[in-house]
Amino acid sequence: GMNLVGATAIEDKLQDQVGGTIATLKATGIKVWVLTGDKIETAINIGFSCKLLSNEDEQIVIDGKTEEEVITSLDNALKVVSSSIDKSFALIISGEALHYGIRHHISPKIVKVGDCCRAVIACRVSPKQKQEVVSLVRKEKPQAITLAIGDGANDVNMIVAAHVGIGIKGLEGQQAARASDYSIGEFKILRRLLLFHGRESYRRNTTLICYNFFKNMLMILPTFWF
Repeated sequence: GMNLVGATAIEDKLQDQVGGTIATLKATGIKVWVLTGDKIETAINIGFSCKLLSNEDEQIVIDGKTEEEVITSLDNALKVVSSSIDKSFALIISGEALHYGIRHHISPKIVKVGDCCRAVIACRVSPKQKQEVVSLVRKEKPQAITLAIGDGANDVNMIVAAHVGIGIKGLEGQQAARASDYSIGEFKILRRLLLFHGRESYRRNTTLICYNFFKNMLMILPTFWF
């Protein structure tokens, strides 16, 4: 047999202001889904650390090993979230359950449950599953705009699949930043990028369009009168 000589623990710290940024995005009505390769217990702890989860949230865990178990869990979850209007919920789903949940006859239930929850965490998911989750939301909710943000090579497929892809330049290489539409240095920049620069760019473009109409009218209409 093999004897355990020692164990090494590696701490993976959160970046600055991650919790505040996520809390702000949630307050604006943006749905935040976290797709991670960590196991369920670790992902839940990280959810509390980054203020994605709170003590008021009732956790709905979907970790079925078969298709029947996943369907039963989702049906029960739909009943719970539909009957409790005043409560807040958080959906936690494992990669194994997601394997069945992505199938076309089950996937609408995941989106419905996720819609009723304040947060969604998918655990033990592969890079391909991350892409499939983004594609699933785009298919089931065509009116929604999806944004994917990641910092590693395992996030590239997800970033490419979303409407807007953002890569964080960090210790895990430049693959995510190269595949993204926008590249940022830290997660906290996302708050300003979305809530200031994105909205301000939209406002400035609308002002410019109105100005162009006004300018063209001033230049063209006098030629008909004189």
